[in-house]
Amino acid sequence: MQVFLIILALLMGAASAVQGATNGTLAGRIGLSSAVFFNALVLTGVAGLVWAFTRRGFASEPASPWFLYLGGLYGLFIIAGAAFAFPRIGAGPTTALMVAAQLSAALLLDHLGLPGGKVEVTPLRILGAILLFAGALLVLWPKLFPRSGA
Repeated sequence: MQVFLIILALLMGAASAVQGATNGTLAGRIGLSSAVFFNALVLTGVAGLVWAFTRRGFASEPASPWFLYLGGLYGLFIIAGAAFAFPRIGAGPTTALMVAAQLSAALLLDHLGLPGGKVEVTPLRILGAILLFAGALLVLWPKLFPRSGA
């Protein structure tokens, strides 16, 4: 099971980069708002089909706080933000910064015990986040300090 989860996480990371690149290209051709709309439309259609064929129903589920339904807004922000940033600073820098920020937010969630139990945030894990940010900075470096005449 662990190997499957590691492969799944790697595939999700690759999909995120490809998604940003395709969304950025689409936004360049049809506009950012249209690209976001069509991405959301495809997502809604596929999610609707999955829900229709796998749902357990609402009545058997406990009431959930309103803020647990905001995941779609985060997804919309990611889709629009990536479509905007990828063509401007590149796939590598955008992805590196996204992953570094994801890890930092994940460490905070681990520390707070959300959504499951607490996972200790050790100095070694913090060092990993720092190194990831350093890597993101190095990938972004040519955009921050372009060579003159190049």
